[in-house]
Amino acid sequence: MSVRGPSVVVVGAGIVGASLAYHLAAAGAAVTLVDKAFPASGATGRSFAWINVAHGVAADRARPRNLAIGDYRRLERELGGALPIDWRGALTWSADPAASERAVAEHAAWGYDVRLVEARNIAVLEPNLVAPPPVAVYAPSEGALDPVAATGALVAAAGEKGARLIAHDGVAGLDRDDGGRIAGVRLGTGAVAADVVVLAAGAGSAALCAGIGVDLPVSRSPATLLRFRAPSGLVTRIVGNDEIEVREGRGGRLLAAADHAEGEARDALGGRVLAALRRRFRGAGDVALLGVETGWRPMPADGAPIVGFAPSAPNLYLAVMHAGIVMAPVVGRLAAGEIVGGREAEALASCRLSRFGGPAAARPP
Repeated sequence: MSVRGPSVVVVGAGIVGASLAYHLAAAGAAVTLVDKAFPASGATGRSFAWINVAHGVAADRARPRNLAIGDYRRLERELGGALPIDWRGALTWSADPAASERAVAEHAAWGYDVRLVEARNIAVLEPNLVAPPPVAVYAPSEGALDPVAATGALVAAAGEKGARLIAHDGVAGLDRDDGGRIAGVRLGTGAVAADVVVLAAGAGSAALCAGIGVDLPVSRSPATLLRFRAPSGLVTRIVGNDEIEVREGRGGRLLAAADHAEGEARDALGGRVLAALRRRFRGAGDVALLGVETGWRPMPADGAPIVGFAPSAPNLYLAVMHAGIVMAPVVGRLAAGEIVGGREAEALASCRLSRFGGPAAARPP
């Protein structure tokens, strides 16, 4: 394949890094994707993987996330059906019906396909649900995906466009040249030079930045995924409320996400969620817990994504965020335009590291 663009090393082969590798390679960059383990081995593989829009955040920060569904539809077309997405819609509600009403009004004003449904309609949409709430938010265009399979599909598609994968070889640090630019990355097996280095290593990105004097205000946040054996069709859509999020996975499995109280043992959490499922759904008496997994997702200090060139390292590009599953295709597309095409993405204006103080990033020469 003829490569026209810069050489780029993408650090981290979760779904964000895989999407970046694919979009950068498609834009003509010579891409090397590196991971200390293997694709989707970190937080990605333990994600509930719900493709949705932002709720309760400022409009400027919601903008890139609200592009997610359209970008996933685009990726489906580009990858020719290799992306395993189930567009079954989502049904959510709050204990306060007024909160659900506000959510519908806000997103409808943005042009998002969302509806307020009453208890009788909720019972039709989710027939096994016990005691439907008075009102709920129905988003028919939302969906979920198999994050491990999706990451694999993106890595494979990136490979078809010339990207190479280096797995089981962690990045020990970033190298600067005499001019202060990032010269490349140091792996356990040697160095890889690059015109641009992209950090998509989740919470691990902060330590790599610290090694070159860049303060990346990101901490680790636990995300707990529970897997259950359940009758097929027990839950027909993505269902979420103040207590639990649940959806049907592949092979007669239910997947659930729930807040993990500090100090709560995994068995206790599993028992609590299992009790909630049996209480909430008819026919859930035979549901059985199969496992509880915790992934450590990156959480920026203000909760919003950090995407863009680092101010003090002009060829270091950051792609660190919560809701990485949701944001992966959007960030991949827009970042490739910034890195290869030199087109500053207005939709990412609220995502820059400079919002925490310091100068804005300069476009690398």
